[in-house]
Amino acid sequence: MCHPVVMEFSRFKTTSLRLVQLSLRGMMWLTVLLLFAWAVGAVYYLEFLPWPVSGLLALAYFAATVTFLFRWPNRKKWLRATMASIVVVYLFTLLQRPSNERNWAADNAQLADVQIKGSDVQIQGFRNAVYPAKTDAAVHYGRFDFQLSRLEKAWFVVHRFTALEGIAHNFLTFQVRSETGPQYFSVSMEIRREQDEAFSPIRGLYRQYELIYVVADERDEIGARALMRPDDRVFMFPCNASPKQVQHLFIDIADRIQQLNAAPEFYHSLLNNCTNGIVRHTHTLTPKPLNWLDPRIVLPGFADRFAFANNLLSTSPAQTFDELQIQCRIDEIARRAGISERFSNDIRPSPESL
Repeated sequence: MCHPVVMEFSRFKTTSLRLVQLSLRGMMWLTVLLLFAWAVGAVYYLEFLPWPVSGLLALAYFAATVTFLFRWPNRKKWLRATMASIVVVYLFTLLQRPSNERNWAADNAQLADVQIKGSDVQIQGFRNAVYPAKTDAAVHYGRFDFQLSRLEKAWFVVHRFTALEGIAHNFLTFQVRSETGPQYFSVSMEIRREQDEAFSPIRGLYRQYELIYVVADERDEIGARALMRPDDRVFMFPCNASPKQVQHLFIDIADRIQQLNAAPEFYHSLLNNCTNGIVRHTHTLTPKPLNWLDPRIVLPGFADRFAFANNLLSTSPAQTFDELQIQCRIDEIARRAGISERFSNDIRPSPESL
């Protein structure tokens, strides 16, 4: 006869194994269902099929798979068949190829071209749009030159354009020292819009947008977001980086810009967006190895918290994130000041930040 303690341990072990098995089975089903939902959307957004055909095909794919789920007695076979169909759909999506040759919107018409020779930096395709930009003629492109050794500071800008906490647009902005005073420019990783095209985070999951690095005047990149969207919030956090680190950061960005000019890539709302694009450039500044699945990296709206936790933002001793966020909000200041020649100075009210 078994000892009661041994019997109790045996029951505990059996129960634990069942719980582990149920957990793993639940995770497997959840993963397959999420991938299946993605695959239905991927069929819907296949570019090489006319919309009525892709829509009907997506509906048929969904209906057939769900019908078989309830009518097929062997669920393991359903799982295998569904996973196989997801792989097939993924392979079809690879037929959609990124391109730099499309009918682009005026504010995405030109790619930035960054040439660095020694300490001389020349940026062609430097955007300086005049807002409100009601015509294509209001979007201007030019050239911006500076000395790399005079690139001194960087800021991390967060544009919150929705009430959903995890959604935002993030970009970097830089300061260059010159004889006439500091000059500023922004670098923004975003979708390259075609004519009459708007951003959708759902479409961004399906190889619908190319990725572009916009290099622009702050009045264009920051001013438009603050003034043209009165309900949005814009925060500008000073980066905790030395001039040498800022210069190396910009060199890395310039290399990436030139790579995309030669070999375009698709934007992806989770895997190749504004935030993990920035993190790829700034990861050498973080003291610990990165977890690329960290929600604060995957979801742009949490990136400022990630930067704060990793000491990437310049803060006062014992300052909390909420205090820093209040201090660094600039959209209300920008609206009061308006877009003028002094715009970059106006949104940096404290002398310490200049």
